[in-house]
Amino acid sequence: MWENLTPADLDRVKHELARERAAMLIRHAAELNEVDQRYDEIENLNQLISAFTEKYGKTNTPSEPRDEASPALHVEQQVAPSFGIPLRRSVGR
Repeated sequence: MWENLTPADLDRVKHELARERAAMLIRHAAELNEVDQRYDEIENLNQLISAFTEKYGKTNTPSEPRDEASPALHVEQQVAPSFGIPLRRSVGR
């Protein structure tokens, strides 16, 4: 097989690799552009949150007094007397 390689074969392979490389670079550039756009969106959101926090997060009014925690509730659970009886006995089968 290797004895039959011609310069035309090598040129064909070089041309094919050049096409694949160009296609890969185009995909890579598109992916980078998408990631950059997402990054910019996150940065814009971060700036908006910072501006909102700066404007509304720091209030000079005293906070409302909070009620103390409510007392703990006491819960009792009662088991039905028929709980231990199989269902077929309780329906008469």
